[in-house]
Amino acid sequence: MDCQKMIGEYTEWLKKEITTASFGEYVEFTTPFLDRFNDYMQIYVKQNVDGTFSLTDDGYIIGNLISSGMTFRKGTNRRSMLDRIASNFNVIIDGEDITTTASTYNFPQKKHMMVQAMLSIDDLYVASPDSVKSMFLEDIETYFNANEIFFSRDFSVLGKTETIYTYDFLLQRTKMKPERFCRGINRLTQDRRDIALFNWADTQEKRGNTGELIIIFNDENTVSNDVLRGFYNYGIKTVPFSQRQQQENLQLFVA
Repeated sequence: MDCQKMIGEYTEWLKKEITTASFGEYVEFTTPFLDRFNDYMQIYVKQNVDGTFSLTDDGYIIGNLISSGMTFRKGTNRRSMLDRIASNFNVIIDGEDITTTASTYNFPQKKHMMVQAMLSIDDLYVASPDSVKSMFLEDIETYFNANEIFFSRDFSVLGKTETIYTYDFLLQRTKMKPERFCRGINRLTQDRRDIALFNWADTQEKRGNTGELIIIFNDENTVSNDVLRGFYNYGIKTVPFSQRQQQENLQLFVA
């Protein structure tokens, strides 16, 4: 895949699609990425006295999840997953707000990581209010353990743009298989596909086109064929979770 071409097209698209508006001391960045209500995600940015920038979603993502019946009490699986996402994308959970701080130098990277954190947290939504329902990534981990597939969790790598990307699972290189990075996506949409493609292209540029990316998606949620075709066009393998035990899919993960 032409990583440089993909990165260039993606960044140009972002430049065209992001709009801004001023509200007092804050600038509102409206991104082209959609939440589960198909509303555009927004980030609010304020410049601090020391020249740094504070970024927040003003409590939108977590507030909506709570309004939909989800809870994030300390000690629960959902809270642990929320804190893990925050750590992976270097953001802070302040009450219901998702926040981070950036400098002039790293503002683009921090904004990109903020968007990924918002999408990942929004992806925690499950239709059932049952508090014991497991998270999708936990289901994948259970699947790997049951099939004796050895992995590392939350593996972070540096892309060529000096942005840090976190992959949910890393399967080590073996004599027969390359290094395999795995992303689990609960609700696979075009937005989430495009971010995954950009992140992988930037990762590949830094690492010299080594390794493979495997997307494991929850096909209980509707997934467009066009979204899957986009992965196929770039040589990225996708596994519907309901078909995880099929031999051809299982072979992607075993040593």
